[in-house]
Amino acid sequence: MKKTLILYVMVLAVTISCNSKKSQETSKPDSLIVNSFAGPVSSLEGQSPIFRTILKSDAGMARGISIGDLFQSTVQTEKAPLSETQPENGKGFTEYFDDSDLNFVDITYTKDQSDKVASITLDVYVERKSAVDSLFTEFKTYFSRKYGKNTVNGKGLVWKVQDNKSAVLQDVSTEKDPGIKILFVRENELKTVL
Repeated sequence: MKKTLILYVMVLAVTISCNSKKSQETSKPDSLIVNSFAGPVSSLEGQSPIFRTILKSDAGMARGISIGDLFQSTVQTEKAPLSETQPENGKGFTEYFDDSDLNFVDITYTKDQSDKVASITLDVYVERKSAVDSLFTEFKTYFSRKYGKNTVNGKGLVWKVQDNKSAVLQDVSTEKDPGIKILFVRENELKTVL
């Protein structure tokens, strides 16, 4: 009988404690409740819709993926449909920004011998050169905030990301095809892409 009474008192104390905590949480203003579940604010907040579509996430280097991740994670993470043509040593995806076939990003992940992501390439094409200029500035500001100071190297801007890895931003516009290229590569491969 004594054990049953002690057990009952303990259960009652836990129940009261939980209900008390629950009532404290429900007494918060609605904005605080919403914010407590929202998680950290992404640094993609405030960026243009096209910018957010291109990068998808602030996690990793691009679209939640980083060089050195298991290559299989690209297929599991990437939501865009496969590209019409596939690279020999990787996977390609295409995501359109609208219903036209003029505004899109081609995403290419290559892999190394140990089946890990070796590089990430984002080829962005838009209808107007003014859109390229705006995106270029947006990426330059974002990468500078995320990775620090850039250097000018050949045809692009280069940021040291981490552990001998770099981000490269290039305006690759032609008269007919305005666009930018964003590359995440190992530093020893920079000479081949610039």
